[in-house]
Amino acid sequence: MKKFVCFFVIFAVCAVSFAGCGKFDMDNEDLTAYVTLGDISGFTYEEICAQHEEYREQLSENITSFYPTVGYTLDFLLKAELVGENGSLTELEEWTHNTDNDYIRDYDIYRDSEYSAFDYGICYAVEDVSESATASRTVEIGEEFSFTIELADDYEDETLAGETVKFTVNVKKAVPCIYTDEQISDRLMSFYNAVASSKEVIEYGDTVRMDFTGTIDGERFDGGTAQDYSIIVGEAGFVDGFEDQLVGHKNGEEFEITVTYPEDFENEELAGKEAVFEIEIKDVYNDNDLIEDNTPFSTLWELKNAMRIEMYAPYGMMDIVYDRSELITYPEKLLSAFEKIFEDQVNRQVTEQIQYYAQMYGQSYSKSEMRELLYPDGSDTTYIEEGAKNATYQYLVVKMVQKELGIAYTDEDYQNDLQTMADEYTAYYGEAYTARDIEKLYGEELLRLSFIETLVSDALMERISGIPEIPQVGDEES
Repeated sequence: MKKFVCFFVIFAVCAVSFAGCGKFDMDNEDLTAYVTLGDISGFTYEEICAQHEEYREQLSENITSFYPTVGYTLDFLLKAELVGENGSLTELEEWTHNTDNDYIRDYDIYRDSEYSAFDYGICYAVEDVSESATASRTVEIGEEFSFTIELADDYEDETLAGETVKFTVNVKKAVPCIYTDEQISDRLMSFYNAVASSKEVIEYGDTVRMDFTGTIDGERFDGGTAQDYSIIVGEAGFVDGFEDQLVGHKNGEEFEITVTYPEDFENEELAGKEAVFEIEIKDVYNDNDLIEDNTPFSTLWELKNAMRIEMYAPYGMMDIVYDRSELITYPEKLLSAFEKIFEDQVNRQVTEQIQYYAQMYGQSYSKSEMRELLYPDGSDTTYIEEGAKNATYQYLVVKMVQKELGIAYTDEDYQNDLQTMADEYTAYYGEAYTARDIEKLYGEELLRLSFIETLVSDALMERISGIPEIPQVGDEES
């Protein structure tokens, strides 16, 4: 079943004026004549996870190009070739997945530190992962790109140790995470601050916080100095030799390292020059060790993914309720009210685009011409009808769950929520919004329903079983 969109998303996207629509006035009607409410006695964490994956799959449907970052899951074809001394290429069959029935599925970028060099090649516009990246890579779905990786001299397969491998990638599908890494990072930083346990000796994969000062011929240079700078050793992409020389040093130690910038370094002032870095190690810890010791998870990726699912849970749970429930028939007056809302949204969009084209390009369009341009082949009718049906169904289900749970919602509650929303809009958009402004934008009935849906989902959260214990440290700050 196609995922329903929560009410808040509906009116946040539409951003239309619903003033004058009036209340839907369904409170005194027997809603069981229209919808059979599904079981709301309990939910499982596995169901929420499945909903999360299904929703992310839908987000991938319209992605034709993207900047790969942490939080993307990829399906892709892969060709791996050993690069000979004369530039010849020999296919590495065990690493190659290049048919429709044989491709990498659900690959999470930066999920595993073992593949960090490969992830670096995917994410950044480089031909060789030893290069310093100056830009993110733009990946087009269905178009190949390549990069090379020089395997370490101590690589586990001695026949490949020290060799160069060319990887050719063709992404078939990209599934984005629906939450920003900034939100996750805030929680993780609070978690680390609360449970941090320092290590004594630096190893590959450790997070190191340090001060460093770089000089060339005794003179400091731009970009060569930093305080409290944190990196994951072996994954930071610093100039060759920098991270390797950190390994083995101790927490709190002060020392010097020397590196030479490559001749083709993008900063010509540094290219080919030797630099000396004075380093002071401020802290050393390992993400995965801290996570394994203090959470039910084994890796940073598992913890971050669980946080994403936790943040998604209220929306996913409502989708489960919508799936479990069943429509009997649409109440005509409610359906008509929502049709008017979506019709008004289309009309407003048409008017705004007519004004935009006139101001920007001096082009004149009639309403019918612009409507056809925005919604070709009568797709506006489908948009209005389907949007109204989905919204009507959600309205009925939410109101029935509210009644089932005995959740009261007073006028005072509404005014408080309305003012909070106005304050959030003021902070986000940088201009003053009043409660009345918000009502003019979205209409009282949809606002009330959105606020009630939030209360309903919060109450149902207590009925989810099997949720892993995720550290809640620092949630107030994030």
